Amino acid sequence: MEKYRFPYDIENLKDGWPWDSERVGPKRYVLSSTYRDLASTFYNFELRPDDVFLLGFPRSGTTRCQESMWLINNNLEYEKSKSIVIDERCPLLELEVQFPTPFSSENSEFQNPGTIHSSKKIISPLKSLPNAPSPRFIKSHLPLSLLPPNLLDTTKVVYIARDPRDVAVSYYYIMKRLLPDDIDFEKFWGAFRDDKILLTPIFEHIKEAWGQRGHHNMRFLTYEDMSKDLASTLRQMSEFFGKEYSEEQIRGLCEHLSFDKFKTNKSVNGEQTVLKTFDIINDSDCAFIRRGKVGGWEDYFNSEQLKESANRWMSENLASTDLPFSI
Repeated sequence: MEKYRFPYDIENLKDGWPWDSERVGPKRYVLSSTYRDLASTFYNFELRPDDVFLLGFPRSGTTRCQESMWLINNNLEYEKSKSIVIDERCPLLELEVQFPTPFSSENSEFQNPGTIHSSKKIISPLKSLPNAPSPRFIKSHLPLSLLPPNLLDTTKVVYIARDPRDVAVSYYYIMKRLLPDDIDFEKFWGAFRDDKILLTPIFEHIKEAWGQRGHHNMRFLTYEDMSKDLASTLRQMSEFFGKEYSEEQIRGLCEHLSFDKFKTNKSVNGEQTVLKTFDIINDSDCAFIRRGKVGGWEDYFNSEQLKESANRWMSENLASTDLPFSI
C-alpha cells in the first residue's frame, strides 16, 4: 500500500471538552490528544475493496444506519445481529480517540462488561481490524479529510447527516456524565457552536461528505429522510449495495429498526457496548437510544435568546450551501 504523508498541522486546544484536545488541519477539527500519535495511522489505514464504511458526526443516527447497513449486507440475519454486539460487527475505527481514558500507548485493550457474545476485552480496532475477515464493516466519526485519501476510490461509503441543532442536544446528553458538573446545556451549546467540542466544526464535517455525494461509491443520507420514510431509505441503501429485497422484507427490516424495538435491542442500545464502561446510559436523559425526535432541539433551546442563537448559527453556515437542512 502507498504510504501517505499526513498533511495537516496539529496544535493543542487549551479549552476543549471533555479531555485535553487538539485542533487539526485548516478546518480546525477538535480531536482528543490521543489523536496526535495516531493521525498518520488513521490516514494510512489499509483498505480492502470489499470494506464498507459508515461515516457521520456523532449522534446523527449512525447506530441505526450501522444496523441497517450490516443487515442489508448480511441477508437480514436478525438472530445473528441480536447475538453479537454492534461494536464487534461494525467497530468504531478511532475508538481510543473518541474514548481515550481507558487506552494508553502501552494498553490497547480494556475490559468489556457486556454479556452478549463478545470478547472478554475490547481491543483497539486499529489492532483487530487488520486481521478481521472480509468483508469488514467499519464506522468512523472522523471527517473524510482525516481518513485515507483513497477511501472513496476503494470502498463503498455511507454518510449520514442530521440537523446540527438536534445533534447538539443529543451529543450533550450522551456526554453529560463526562463533563464537569457546572456545564449545563446552555454552556455546552455555546462551546458546540464555537467549535470547541470533540469533532466540531460539524458543518465542515458534513460539507466534506456533501461535496462528494455524486461519487459512485458515496451514499449521502439524512436522519430526517430516514425518519420520514425509512422504507425508501432502506431501498436506496439496498440498491447502493447491489442487494434486492422484497417489500415484505423491507417492512420486516423497518419493524426491526423501529424506535421502540431499537431502544430495547441490547446488541445496539448501548447496554452491552463500550458505553457501559463509562456508566453514561443508566437514565432516560443519558440513554444511548434516547428520543430520536426530528426537530426535538426546540424543547431544549428553552429561551428566545437560545433559539435565536441557534437559528442565526444555522443561517450563517447554510448561506453559501445547498445542504438539505431548513431553518
